[in-house]
Formats: sequence, structure tokens, C-alpha cells
Amino acid sequence: MIAILMKKTLPFLLVLGLLGSPFVFSEEPAARPPEMLSTMTFLDCYKKVLAHYPALKKKYEELEQAKAGKNLALAELFPRIQGVSSMVTSDDPVEVFSMLLRQESFTDHDFQLNAMNSPRHRTNYNFGVQGEMLLFDSFNTISKIRSARRLVKSADLEADFTEMEASLVALENYLAILLARELFNITTGLKNVIDQDLKQADDLQKKGMILGADFYAAKVASAGVERELNRTRAMLKTSRMFMNILMGEDPALVWDATGKIPGDVQERGELQNLIAQAYQKRKDLVAMDSMIDAERIESLRQKTSFLPKIYGFGDLAADSHDLTSSGKNFTVGMRGSVDFFNPTYPDRTQEAKHRTEALKADRQALRDEIAKQLVGELTAYETVTADHPVLLQAYQDAQQASDLTAKLYQEGRKSIADLLAIRRTYLETASGLQQILFTLELEHAKLLFLSGQLDEDGIHQVNTRLGT
Repeated sequence: MIAILMKKTLPFLLVLGLLGSPFVFSEEPAARPPEMLSTMTFLDCYKKVLAHYPALKKKYEELEQAKAGKNLALAELFPRIQGVSSMVTSDDPVEVFSMLLRQESFTDHDFQLNAMNSPRHRTNYNFGVQGEMLLFDSFNTISKIRSARRLVKSADLEADFTEMEASLVALENYLAILLARELFNITTGLKNVIDQDLKQADDLQKKGMILGADFYAAKVASAGVERELNRTRAMLKTSRMFMNILMGEDPALVWDATGKIPGDVQERGELQNLIAQAYQKRKDLVAMDSMIDAERIESLRQKTSFLPKIYGFGDLAADSHDLTSSGKNFTVGMRGSVDFFNPTYPDRTQEAKHRTEALKADRQALRDEIAKQLVGELTAYETVTADHPVLLQAYQDAQQASDLTAKLYQEGRKSIADLLAIRRTYLETASGLQQILFTLELEHAKLLFLSGQLDEDGIHQVNTRLGT
């Protein structure tokens, strides 16, 4: 699951892929007044995602199952009491003699030889209460309880880890909305500026003051920007719809996300420290430790299952022939048993032993996978961190170039085609910078997730960082 989560394509790339298909999204009005939209913070979305996340609901159900299993193990320490009843009719001499004894109904006639050898059929109605209680089973039941408690702990930790996973999914999609909105705003602002440039150029072209070729080349560049506007509008719509689905809301629900993607780079941490924190804090790894401990106890229980078991028992019964009178009796005692030979014993102990060893192998595989994923994510974060100042400088240069080219165009030293080409370059670098900022935040969140630090406190820190 983790590997799939880490390899997911960034939401904005998914959207771009969708836009390349024949499917066309319906457009939203570009100038919707902000006051018409309800707003949600990241914490609002996070809570809704947790409430809806199907995988988390499944983990909660597994936790309840584990608790029920623990209660079943505890129940073996308590007595079992049941009511019993029966009706028997027989003319068997031994059975009839027994019935007369239990019913306390012997008469002188019943002791005559003919009556004892060939009695008439007789009916016995039996009503009673029986009970049994474990007194000692060589700690077999105690071992079951200890194992069940560790399974409850493991299930609880698995649920915590799934919450952490849900928080990462929620954050990724929330960042995608902030990215799409920023790209849409940048593209919209540039499109408005280009429209003014083209209007001025159209007047000059009609007066013959600029070449028609330059004017139409500029219109081609403007069409490209308009296509980008369509893409960012659809990207914003789709990313919000994705979040609505995660929250269990109507996909068409329209709202606005608060906050924005920060522009600074966070401390990445050292690889060895991240791995050490992961081995200590990763809830899925600790959950597996609890499972191994439970299986170890189960293995020991199987090894000692040949030891004696002692139960106390008792019953209180009433036996009647006519349901108007009855004889009453009781029985109490203890019963013990020990296995001198049980053909299932060797296989049971071996099965428990190999389950433990298999879990240990799974644990080592998980530790190796955590280390590998941290190496990959840390490398990706370092790469994006190195790219950030390069793209930031390119963005500043493109902004400067756009401003200077606009002045040269006003002075007649640059054509309208040159101006729009520079403005298009500015759009590309501005969009690229925003995508870098998005990736910085997401990759850092993945580092927190992989090292087990994206807990409740980590989520609140992220929320504060986003300014929501």
C-alpha cells in the first residue's frame, strides 16, 4: 500500500493527462465572486476525509474484531452455566430402575421379581442446571488473553497508521487545489494583460503602424495562453472534485480552499535520523512487533498444551414421572485431563513456530522497504530543493524581461510578437515555480509520513504553515 501511495502521480499531472484525452470539462465562470463560495481550511478537509476514508473504517472494524477476540479469551475464565431438560420413556429394566431412583418413587411392588425383570414402561421428565468452570489449565487461557491483548494493540496501531495515510492523501489533494487556484489566477492575470496588448496592437495594425505578420503571430501566442487558462480552470475544478470524493461529498460541491502554498524550503533532515525515527515511530512497524509478540505467546501456548487441565463441575436436577412431584439431586466434582499422546501436537507447534518466523521476515521486509522509500524521497526532495533557487531566479528574470520588453514595445523597438513570446515565457516559469513549491511541500510531507512524524501534531503544524 505504501509503495503505491508513494508512486502516485502528482494530481496536477493527472489532470494534464486527462485534459489530453477527448473528454472536455465544462467551464466554470472565471469571475465568480469569492463571497459566493463557502470556504474550508485544510483541517476541515482532513477531518472530513478521516470520517469518510473507507480503508480507515475497515481498520476500525478490525480493531473491534480484535477486542471481541480478547473478550472471548477472557470469558474462558468464567463459569459456563446452562439449563437442560429431557423426556425419556423406556421399559428397559435398568433404565426404569434408574428412573425410580431419581424420581424417589420406589414402592414395595417395584421390588417384586416380576416387576424388576419385566417392568412396565415408565417416563422420566428431567429439568436441571449444569455448570463448569476452569480451575487450572497450565496458564493456557492466560496465554490466550495475553496474545489477544497484543493483537488489539496491533489493530489499534494499524488504525493509527491508516489515519496517517489518510492525512497524507488529504494534504496532497488540498495542495493540488491550492496549486490549481494559483495557476488559474496567474494565467487569468496574464490573459487580461495580453488582451490589452492585443487591443492596442489591433488599433496600430489597422493604422498600418505595425506589421500584420507580427500581429497575427501575437494572436497565436495569445491563443496558447487562453488554452492554458482553460487547462488551469479544468485543473481547479477536477482537483476540488477529487477532494469532494475523498470527503464523501457530492463531487459537484463548489467551495474555496483557504491558505496558500508557502514559498520557503523546510529542513529536510539527515537520512540516518529519518530512518531511526521511522523504526521508532512508524505505527505499522510497531503494530507488526505486537503481532510477532502475540504469535510468540501463541507458539509457547501450543508447546505447553500437553500439560494438565482441571475443571470443576456441578449440576442440580429434578426428575419427575407425572410433573406433579419429583426427586431432587445434585452432583459436584472436579475433572482433570492430560494428553499422553496427541497426534496433532507436533504439527500445531510447528505451525505456530513458522507463523512467528514468517512475521519476523515480513517485519524485516517492511524495515527494508521503509529505508528504501526514505532514500528515494529524500533524494527527490534534495533535487527539488536544488531546483528551487534556479527556477526562482528564472521566474524573476522572466518577470524582469517581460517588464523591459513591454517598455521596448511601447518605444517601438520590439514587436507585439516579441512581447507576447516573452509573456508566454513568463507564464511558463511562473507556473513551473508554483509546481516546484507544490512538490517541495508534498515531498516534505512524504518524508514526515515515511518517518512516522505525520501525526496529529504534524497535521496542525502543516495547517499553520499553509496559513489556513
